[in-house]
Amino acid sequence: MRHFITLLALGLSLNAEILLPINFTTDFQQTITNDKGKVITYEGNVFFKNVNQSLFKWAYTAPTQKEVCTNGVQLIVVDHDLEQVSTYLMDDGINLEEILKLAKPISMTDYQATYRDIEYLITIDSKKQLKKIVYVDDLDNKVKIIFKNMNYNAMVNIRDLECNAPQTYDIIKG
Repeated sequence: MRHFITLLALGLSLNAEILLPINFTTDFQQTITNDKGKVITYEGNVFFKNVNQSLFKWAYTAPTQKEVCTNGVQLIVVDHDLEQVSTYLMDDGINLEEILKLAKPISMTDYQATYRDIEYLITIDSKKQLKKIVYVDDLDNKVKIIFKNMNYNAMVNIRDLECNAPQTYDIIKG
């Protein structure tokens, strides 16, 4: 009977969904490895707010300074090293909220999801907060994003989610 209760508890916890909070902030480290084994590591902060739509800002601090902001429809990239702003309409973007909805548990902390033919491995921590996402992108790059100092339900101001660039930067529309 005790084994049955343990298995039932394990089964219930494995069926739990990964929920994205209304707001969060976190530090991140993103490692990209190309098919020749060359590795580049980026670091920075992520801001997220879900108000009628999901708003994200990735603020890269190393090795370059860059801001990437999206509302799920438009993507804005501010590259401070190149002094340029690029804007794109998203037709093929990564929808983290949808990926998490599709995620199926494969262990107590790991989930697997397939979104737009890309397989994602998602790891959560003991608080059930995002810890790591690993996937292979469309260019066969291995991508690993590790989240540190995750702060679910943080106060995120709309201004925190805006990409800011001086008016002197070149504008490129994609």
